Amino acid sequence: MTEKMTDRRVQRTRRLLHKALMSLILEKKYGSITVQEILDRADVGRSTFYMHFQDKDELLFCGFQYLQGFLESVQEVAATVPGKSYERIIGFSLAMFEHAHEYRRVNRALLGSNAEAVVRRRIHSVLAGIVWRELKLEMQSRKRGNCPVSPELLAHFLVSTYVSVMTWWLNSKSPVSPKEIDVAYRYLVMPCLASIFG
Repeated sequence: MTEKMTDRRVQRTRRLLHKALMSLILEKKYGSITVQEILDRADVGRSTFYMHFQDKDELLFCGFQYLQGFLESVQEVAATVPGKSYERIIGFSLAMFEHAHEYRRVNRALLGSNAEAVVRRRIHSVLAGIVWRELKLEMQSRKRGNCPVSPELLAHFLVSTYVSVMTWWLNSKSPVSPKEIDVAYRYLVMPCLASIFG
């Protein structure tokens, strides 16, 4: 059997398991979902599950790998868009809001579960990595070694503000569109970026 065929089968199995978990999250609390329920929904054997994942948490987190790859590709495109160079630091923002909106029901279920803290930390970690890389690029392009604010603090501020805005938006009774919440987020953080890099 070729390596390519094996890779496709592995990807297919992982997708089936992840899809089964997401559908169960919509039906019941994350903490009460068992691996057996995931196996039954995905029609996958127990040994196959454990070849790929240690537990349901690891299965949940594999979705963040996709998200990270997606947002990194969005950042690459953001670098080519005309505008102020420091705007690309948060180039991911609209795409992430659109992604969160597309999976709104799952996100609401996760944010209202015992997995909320872990999910928020994982999202924060993914976004912090992206923002940190963009901050370093911006500082290198300007040949600025000294920033009035620590780059670590700036990255933490931008990402924490993003996660707070996104959480508020997902829990809102009458949410605005992804584009409108992105404008609001940028309104909050762009003055900070402009004061440092403008």
